[in-house]
Amino acid sequence: MDTQKLQEIKEAIQSSHVNFLIGAGLSTPFLPLLGDIETRLTTEKKNLERIKIKKEYFEKVMMPNLDVIQNTIAADRQLDFNNTHNAYNEFFELIGHILLHRKNTILSKQANIFTTNIDILMETSLEELGVEYNDGFSGRLSSTFSLSNFKKSILKRSLHFENISEVPVFNLIKIHGSLTWEKDGNKIIFSKLKHFDKSWLRKSGKKFDDVYKKLAIINPEKKKFEETVIDLTYYELLRLYSSELEKENVTLFIMGFSMEDEHIREITLRSANSNPTLKIYLFSHAQDTDSSIKNKMQIGKLRYSNIEIIEPEDNTNENKLNLGKITASVFTEVANTISHDNKD
Repeated sequence: MDTQKLQEIKEAIQSSHVNFLIGAGLSTPFLPLLGDIETRLTTEKKNLERIKIKKEYFEKVMMPNLDVIQNTIAADRQLDFNNTHNAYNEFFELIGHILLHRKNTILSKQANIFTTNIDILMETSLEELGVEYNDGFSGRLSSTFSLSNFKKSILKRSLHFENISEVPVFNLIKIHGSLTWEKDGNKIIFSKLKHFDKSWLRKSGKKFDDVYKKLAIINPEKKKFEETVIDLTYYELLRLYSSELEKENVTLFIMGFSMEDEHIREITLRSANSNPTLKIYLFSHAQDTDSSIKNKMQIGKLRYSNIEIIEPEDNTNENKLNLGKITASVFTEVANTISHDNKD
């Protein structure tokens, strides 16, 4: 990335509320992309076929998380997990460093991580790094989810001189629910994935569908917006995403997200057209040769021209913009320049 663009991103991070929108592309190669699952769930009318697609989604995207929790990852999957896990570690470590050292003392040292991913890979990295994060739960013996638990700042006082400093915090906002969410009447409680197991794979038809419905997630299909309106929790999470983008001086980085999700895309475009102080950087995994992303994001038609698509130099595998490549080429450079500025 050229120096001018890096300087622009650095200045945006220094002076704005920082947000990320993260999709399934960042959890690869350990977890697969959804591919045509969304389309198949949307178009399939036969209930038994829909159940088979849900079971495929459960097996490929959800079950590997149990292996992470139980430390039973198969040898042939270990390298994929390490690559994905290390990429998340490097990303969170650098963003935390940037938040801690940016010069603006008025803004809180927080970043919002909005994600449609239901997996636990981000939580795994954040806990391993010892980084503070809010996932919407409070309490220890009986952790309960509430939107009021987000946006809490954390201050630490030094042991000897009573100095107080704000600690960087990530607000992990899982728009489509999470595998750590378990329904308990009208509440969502925290679960360390103990509310489902591999025995579900031996079920089929209605028996599988009955247990699948216990998961507190939104299915990857186009009618999911209807479900989010019905369920207050999901609806409020979408409102939170919208309200954050409507603030003054906001930066949104979109990564691993194809923008196929219609309701999230509509909220993003509406905010871009109504908020001239919002700047959006969308990292495209591959070159947008057919202009599909440009068309989806209405590039050229925007009221304020505040969405920028960042593409790789070419479509070779080594240059495609996965999380590791984005971190190395953008956030590492931003962190280095901020550290250098602080020394001067």
